[in-house]
Amino acid sequence: MKTNWKTQNVENRHSSFIQLVEKIDREKNKPTRYKRTIETMLLEFFGKTSKKRYTWKRETFKRLLIHLYNQKCYAILRDYNSVEVVHKMSSFGNKIVRNIEDWKQEGFEKEEQLKSLIQHCFAIYETPAFLESSFFRSDKKYMLWYIQIGRGKSIKELSQMPVQLTSKMAHEFRNAPPFFEANQALRYAQALGFGASVETAKTIGFSRLSIIRESEEEFWVTVVQFFAKQKGLVKNEVDQIIDYLTYKYREDQSFSMKSRTLNALVNQTRDWHRNVYKAEIGEVLTWKPSGIKPLYVEEVEEGKKVVYKTVELLNSVDLYEEGNEMHHCVAEYDDDCKDKACTIFSLQRQVEGEPMKRMVTIEVGLPEREILQAQAKYNEEPDKKSAELIDLWMTNAKIKKPKAVSYETYQVQANVAGEGNNRVVHVPSSDNYDMSEVARVIFWILYFIFKVILFSR
Repeated sequence: MKTNWKTQNVENRHSSFIQLVEKIDREKNKPTRYKRTIETMLLEFFGKTSKKRYTWKRETFKRLLIHLYNQKCYAILRDYNSVEVVHKMSSFGNKIVRNIEDWKQEGFEKEEQLKSLIQHCFAIYETPAFLESSFFRSDKKYMLWYIQIGRGKSIKELSQMPVQLTSKMAHEFRNAPPFFEANQALRYAQALGFGASVETAKTIGFSRLSIIRESEEEFWVTVVQFFAKQKGLVKNEVDQIIDYLTYKYREDQSFSMKSRTLNALVNQTRDWHRNVYKAEIGEVLTWKPSGIKPLYVEEVEEGKKVVYKTVELLNSVDLYEEGNEMHHCVAEYDDDCKDKACTIFSLQRQVEGEPMKRMVTIEVGLPEREILQAQAKYNEEPDKKSAELIDLWMTNAKIKKPKAVSYETYQVQANVAGEGNNRVVHVPSSDNYDMSEVARVIFWILYFIFKVILFSR
């Protein structure tokens, strides 16, 4: 009778796996697709490794598999993605700096074990953690960078480096955070080299500037330099500008960043996206203003004039821009606005000398003039400042408060239109009580207390 797999001893299981690896290695492998078994997984990867050319790749792959098994790294050998990492390592089998069989299992997690094995095989010197992760992705150029740095090569001498790095940039690249990919770390390091703050450099690193095209780098490095001088960058806004700049540069390669300002660039980007959207949707719906008085509040913050205002959105393109920047679906409300079922306002903040920021999108039902919903970015609830401004606007413009929302009153100090005064404002509380229901409950409680007292006499 065949022995159950679970009752076989460890030595037999080791022997079975090693025999399977060696058997597949000896065979003339054909292209095989993984069918969720260890055998078909090994057949697929050995099938991708030639027996005639660069035979050291195949030999390295076999040695790595057998040693991982001997080190009881079973979780790696059962996982397709982990074995794929091992297969990528074998592509650099001729660059291994230590004996594979000298590696000892470290940690319990698959990724932790694999990173330890990568360090053992390829790194004599300290290497960036983010490059270690290159073996878990697909670009072999970045794996080679890891190996070259691990052997002591300088950052500026790495193979196929797509950008020019100063000594400061090279230092920042080596010390880039582990959550970056290699191309993102390059832009991050460039930005820091051009004087950007760490936060600005992170925004640039995560933006579409991380898509590096060497043939266009002469232009894009000037864009990195431009953004490095800016403060308070938002990734979504940067990506929209990148789309616009890509279009302009490919339309006319004499286009440059010289003498440009962020405000002007933001406005040009919005105009361009607006025109693209118009071309996509064909008909642009428009409608007349509702007649609701807008909010306008001036304050001084940190010595700068700040204007808070509500702007009524009066066409499909305005709704598209609002939804695009606020990451919600207000663009779909154009038919309702056209039919006068509702109107949409954008609560905005304008700091002197800085781009306008959208705070909250507000839907007002018509003809009742009642707020139906008010959403900040990503459909989040408005913050305290926004709630204060909305409440002030409702009072001044005679807009009804939303149903099923209670308000708590508190005193705040505010400068309205440049004049200091105390005003009482209302913001949504965490409890959604209907006050009429509360009054009704209190009435009946008092009524029954009165009845009990009356009949007890």
